[in-house]
Amino acid sequence: MATIREQYERTFAQDAKLASEARDVFPDGVTHDNRHADPFPVFVSHADGTKKYGLDGREFIDYWCGHGALLLSHNPPEVVEAVSAQISKGTHYGASHKLEVEWGRWVQKLIPSAERVRFVNSGTEATLMAIRLARTFTGKNNIIKFAGHFHGWHDSVIPAARPPLDTPVPGIPQAVMDNTIVLPPNDIDAVRNHLASDPDVAILLIEPTGGGWGAIPCPPQFLADLRQVTEDHGVILLFDEVITGFRVSPGGAQAHYGITPDMTTMAKILAGGLPGGACAGRADIMDLLSIRETDPEKKMPHPGTFNANPLSASAGIATLKIASTGEPQAHANETAATLRHGLAKIIDDRGLGWGVYGEFSSFRMVIDHGISEIKALEFDPFAHDINKLKSPSRPDVAKTLRMGMLLNGVDFPGTPITMAGHSDEDVQKTLAAFETTLGWLEGDGLI
Repeated sequence: MATIREQYERTFAQDAKLASEARDVFPDGVTHDNRHADPFPVFVSHADGTKKYGLDGREFIDYWCGHGALLLSHNPPEVVEAVSAQISKGTHYGASHKLEVEWGRWVQKLIPSAERVRFVNSGTEATLMAIRLARTFTGKNNIIKFAGHFHGWHDSVIPAARPPLDTPVPGIPQAVMDNTIVLPPNDIDAVRNHLASDPDVAILLIEPTGGGWGAIPCPPQFLADLRQVTEDHGVILLFDEVITGFRVSPGGAQAHYGITPDMTTMAKILAGGLPGGACAGRADIMDLLSIRETDPEKKMPHPGTFNANPLSASAGIATLKIASTGEPQAHANETAATLRHGLAKIIDDRGLGWGVYGEFSSFRMVIDHGISEIKALEFDPFAHDINKLKSPSRPDVAKTLRMGMLLNGVDFPGTPITMAGHSDEDVQKTLAAFETTLGWLEGDGLI
C-alpha cells in the first residue's frame, strides 16, 4: 500500500503544480506562515457552510475557520446579503458613514471594557495602537507580555510568540527589545516581582484564555490577580481578544470571566470574515486619539485608509447581531467538546500516549507526551513544557496526520476551531477520518 505522503502527492497533483508556480511569486509559495505545508499545501477554490472545496472539487470539512475569523461558518446568508447590498453602494467613501457608528455601537454593547472604540484593519494594528496609547497615557515605556502569547507580528510583541520561545526574532533592534519584558505564563509572582522593581511599565498584554488561543491555557484566577496587581502599580491591562472576542461569549472572555481590562483588542469575528480590527477601552485612554485633546503633545495620530470601511462594517454588523444571542457560541463550544471526547476515545482505544485538551470552541492534541498510564483527557497542559504545547514533539507525525486527514476530507490544523454550522454529521465524519488516518500512520510505521 502507498504511504500517506505518496497518496497525498498523487491525489493532489494539481495542487503540487500550482504550488510550484506560487513559489515563483511568493516566498515559500504562501502568503501566511501557517499556510506553508510540506510537500505543498492544498489550494481552495471556494467554500460554503462548514466545507471548503479543492481545485478538483474535493470537499473538506473545515476546522481552520478563516484562522478563527468565522463563527457563523462560510457565507452565512445574513452576512452575504449585507455585503452584497453594500457593495453596490460603494466600497470606500473616504468619509464617515452611518455603518461605522452602528458597528461601533455593537462593540460597545457587547464588550464590557469598550467605553470608546477605534477601528483598524487587523489585530496587529490593534495591539500597535494599544501600546502607543498606553505609553502616551502613562508616560512609561516598557511593555509586559507572556511567553507563548501572540499579539501580532510587529516588533514589540512578536518575540517569544512561537517555539523555541527563547530564540531572537531577526530584524528587531535591541533598543526595541529592551522595552519588551517577556515573563513566564501564569506566574503571578513573576509579575509582582517585576512590577515592584520596574516603575517604567506602561502596559501588560495577555490572551485571556491562554497563549495561542489556549494552547498554553490560562487559569481564570491568574486574570483576576493580574487585574489587581496592574491596578496597584498603575499599569494598563490589555486583553487581546482578537480570537476570543465574540467567540468565547458574546462579550468575549472578559464578559465570560467577569474581569474587565482597561483596554481590549479585537479582529477576526469582529468584521464578519472580512478584514477589520479594533482597539477599545477606557474613555480617558482612548480619547488621546481625539483632536480635542487639550495637551497637543498627547494627541496620538491615527490615519488608516481602510479603517471602518463600509464592506467590513456591513459584515461586522450582520455578524455581531447574530453573535449577540449567544447561540452560535453555545453550538460551537458543544461541538468542540464532542470532538475532544470522541478523539480522546479513539486515542485511548489505540493505547496511544497522546493528550487532548482545550475549552470553548477549540482544542489541541499533544502527540507522544511521554507520560505513562494516563488517558487522553487526563493530560494536564499546566504541567507540560510550554514549548511542546505550541510545537509538536513529533513533527513528522503531525505533518503526516494532517495529510491523512485531508485525504479523508477533513482540513484539520494544529489548533482546530469549530463554527456554529458544524453538524453532528461533520463530527462523525471527522472522527471516522481520524480513526482511518491513525490506521494509515500505523501502517507507515509512524505510530
